[in-house]
Amino acid sequence: MSFFVQSDAKINISLRITGKRPDGYHELRSVFLRLSALESLTITPQYDHNVRNSLSVHGETVQGKNILDEVLARAGQTMDLPPLHISLVKNIPPGSGLGGGSGNAAALLSWLNRMGGRNSLLPEEFGSDVPFLFSDALWASVSGRGEIITPVASPPETPVVLVAVPSWKMSTQTAFSLIDEARGGRFPLNGGEAERERDDLLDGLREQRHVGLLPNDFLPVLLNLYPRYSELFSAFSDYGAAGWGITGSGSACFGLFYKKNGLGSFLRDMKRYDWIRKIFCLE
Repeated sequence: MSFFVQSDAKINISLRITGKRPDGYHELRSVFLRLSALESLTITPQYDHNVRNSLSVHGETVQGKNILDEVLARAGQTMDLPPLHISLVKNIPPGSGLGGGSGNAAALLSWLNRMGGRNSLLPEEFGSDVPFLFSDALWASVSGRGEIITPVASPPETPVVLVAVPSWKMSTQTAFSLIDEARGGRFPLNGGEAERERDDLLDGLREQRHVGLLPNDFLPVLLNLYPRYSELFSAFSDYGAAGWGITGSGSACFGLFYKKNGLGSFLRDMKRYDWIRKIFCLE
């Protein structure tokens, strides 16, 4: 018997870094929006003798150790499980800021909980995006280093989300190193200011107002490295997006569309952006 499990992703509607924590992590204030079922896991328990956990990946290539291997290894230390074979359909390019790997880890952790009861593995042990994707929230305010999840009360209507993944990628570690170098440990907003900005932004989206370029402290660094983002930001504005920006520490960018009349023309026009390698249009 095999189990089919959907794996979600996310975009950061806003992302502010408000300081550096004593544990070395950065303190964050962010609004997350879930992108449902972009990838999937097929999990098959193996009851034959002399078999081990195994993982096959179809689609995008994952360099180095896969986060699912880490979850399986840790689960084997705390749970009585047969060896598992996982077939992963990987649609999200690594290094895009969409939380694809984190969504895979959250999906597996959720399945383990359903099959074996609550286990001692905590989502935050596997990455800052995993707690949100492990939760049931569609929209959430996220703080700490990503482990504090507060579902948004009276969330905005979910727009059509157009995600463009460029030909380049950005590792989270590299992005934080670049922003620390650029900022010298000083960031534009403190925690209270970032929360007020977040609340104003959510009010604007509830009213489906034009909110424009969305706040993300990684954006100046990424624009300096890859100025072609500006081409797509201008197009998002021209075709009627309510807001647009970068997700996470990059590299993917996105637009939010409450009015769909310009969306078809925009999608047909996307072929002129030869630096975009993959597009997701999610309703």
